[in-house]
Amino acid sequence: MVFIVKTKKKHLKKRYKIILFLLLILAIIPQLFPESKTQSEVNAKTSEKSKNELKITETSAFPDNVYGVPVYTELIDEGIARPTTKRLVKYIVLHETDNFINGVGAKNHATYLKNNNESSTSWHYTIDDHEIYHHIPDNEIAHHAGDKEGNTYGIGIELCVNKDGNFNKAFDNGAKLVAYLLEFYDLDITAIKTHHDFTGKDCPNNILKNKRLDEFKNTVNYYLTNKR
Repeated sequence: MVFIVKTKKKHLKKRYKIILFLLLILAIIPQLFPESKTQSEVNAKTSEKSKNELKITETSAFPDNVYGVPVYTELIDEGIARPTTKRLVKYIVLHETDNFINGVGAKNHATYLKNNNESSTSWHYTIDDHEIYHHIPDNEIAHHAGDKEGNTYGIGIELCVNKDGNFNKAFDNGAKLVAYLLEFYDLDITAIKTHHDFTGKDCPNNILKNKRLDEFKNTVNYYLTNKR
């Protein structure tokens, strides 16, 4: 009888040790793998991401001038170039037209887009040395960045580089438009992106080649702090 009692106590002690060992292991695992998340945490993060993707910018800006530069709105019709898909505005994406032909300014590009709304390439604004044309509402997707992120969230602006134009003036007018858009959509300087940021393409070529991106951002900041 005494032997049986001692055996039971021995088995109980062994069980307690096993249980304590398992509890210790369970306590150590989260510390060894801090990135591991419970399924509920993963689901919560996925749900939050979905909510962000569903957010849209309700209203588009339609300026008639920015810091004295006239803006003409000539929206292209619905088509491949303008799918009319609403989205959230997060970036302003800089491009250059790379069209050096004399006389090919903002108005010419507006005409091209209006006549080619089935093209797979489109953008929101074209800027030259004396005026700006607005082609697609800012809160709609356009195909300019060669990348889903850039197209989905970016306002594409093209600076004209025609040989008979004044690129420095177009550069300045572009900075004025970007300052206006950043203020309108409550964005900061970090929202300024280039085509290169999304795909590695050398665009805007002139600005990148001559290392003028910081100058552009500084000019934007100047207009933001010296409002009309």
